[in-house]
Amino acid sequence: MRTLVMNLTRFGDLLQTQPVIAGLRDQGRSAALICLDNFAGATQFLPDAEEVFALPGAGLLADLDRSWPTALERLAAWKRTVVGDHSASPLLNLTPVQSARLLARVLTTAPVSGFGLDDQGFGYYGNAWAAFLQTSTMNRGCSPFNLVDLMLRGADLPISGRDLELARPDQDVLDHLQAMLEGAASTTAASSRRGYVALQLGASEPRRQWPEEYFAQLGGLLWERFGLCPVLLGTAAERRLVDGYAAKTSAPFIDLTGRTSLPELAAALCHADLLVTNDTGTMHLAAGLGRPVAAIFLATAQPWDTGPYQENSLCLEPNLDCHPCAFGTTCDRQEECRHAITPEQAFELIRAHLLPQSDEDQPATAHPKSVRAWKTCRDAHVFLDLTALTGQETDPRTQWIRIQRHYYRQFLDQQSDIRPPDHLVSLPSEARAQILASLEQAVAMLRILESQAQVLATAPLPKIKQKFMAYWERLQAHWQADPFFAVLGRLWLTESQDQGRDIAQILRLTRRYLTLTLAWKDAFDRQ
Repeated sequence: MRTLVMNLTRFGDLLQTQPVIAGLRDQGRSAALICLDNFAGATQFLPDAEEVFALPGAGLLADLDRSWPTALERLAAWKRTVVGDHSASPLLNLTPVQSARLLARVLTTAPVSGFGLDDQGFGYYGNAWAAFLQTSTMNRGCSPFNLVDLMLRGADLPISGRDLELARPDQDVLDHLQAMLEGAASTTAASSRRGYVALQLGASEPRRQWPEEYFAQLGGLLWERFGLCPVLLGTAAERRLVDGYAAKTSAPFIDLTGRTSLPELAAALCHADLLVTNDTGTMHLAAGLGRPVAAIFLATAQPWDTGPYQENSLCLEPNLDCHPCAFGTTCDRQEECRHAITPEQAFELIRAHLLPQSDEDQPATAHPKSVRAWKTCRDAHVFLDLTALTGQETDPRTQWIRIQRHYYRQFLDQQSDIRPPDHLVSLPSEARAQILASLEQAVAMLRILESQAQVLATAPLPKIKQKFMAYWERLQAHWQADPFFAVLGRLWLTESQDQGRDIAQILRLTRRYLTLTLAWKDAFDRQ
């Protein structure tokens, strides 16, 4: 069966669609991928996408400015190429914005999973995981699952436990890139070189960039200690970062910034012994090609949700109370996070965890207090997980993320019996008391909502409706104001609005949330 898969996002997120496409293939379904035309080049790395349809988004917007009938004609012609003889192909929409939901409705008369629109034009979610995908990413620090796992479960696909697996470039591209590297290396670099370390200096915004002088110092250490020649990667727009790097290094390096096509970028990564990068599409490409990755997460970026979907990758983030910061906020700490991880700290962690040629007898250094270091792994349910390398496993933040993973996984899978964790979770007494009090209040309000919904199911009295809405709003406000349960508040808002026209569905939803909060409360009561 042919399934349309729509992901109208950027390079890195598009690459992460591959496990979803592979999951459809495992079920005997072929995938026809819809993406934005300016990122269509990324689809060459998706081996299981049998068809690709590039949406001319910018062109359609330009046509709308000039003549809306022309834009509609262009959209209709593009739709005909997508639909062909498959007017009723099921569609999986992985893009939650309203325009993508509307486009999904235009493209098929078959069911839309993921993010869709109903007959009245209201947005809906294919399942609870899809709703959680959107709500959790709005709350930095409350995204306990990797994006790939969220997309898989949002598509009603199982977690396979396989790493991201992308297509390698052709051999002629690999050979060409090897010749480029060898031709660019100086005589000194060629004679002393034992390999290459790729460095991705740029990021989606400046505050998410590790300073270029730090990259230069790290590149120097990797050259001096391991003979790894730095290879700078990036777009032509990132040339200024190369200038900053060059001004701070005395070690040789090869500059490929702005000089590689996408296949050549992939080939450069294949030739590298290691990639050091900010949270970028290049990070996901390297992970999908099976290359060792050390990724640095700054500002709004964090490894729990956007880390590389590959086991044994190294993820570094600043150990600051304010990290990760919320989207749309202004930093009042002079972007302290960008300088929290020093080149020496990054080098020691890379040496200890990613370089097999490291000296086994080298004494281990003390855990740096300014860094949270993690290695990617799989949990007991084969979801991507993180293992703490610098002592953060017992930190309240980590413990709370683990609690969320345990309960939300069962809740979003709509298990009727939500089980407590096998081990006791240790939280500070003040935080534990705050969480327990919040849960007790939520349980009380949910019980009232349950009784009111039962009455409304048989007798929709106006006064009961008013009381129900008042308690609904109180519960929403209660969760939304609680830093521990803000994501649950958003999820409650999203799901209850999704089901709001059917009181029987609202009653079932209320009981689901009551089951969750009771299970959570019981676990905290026993501690």
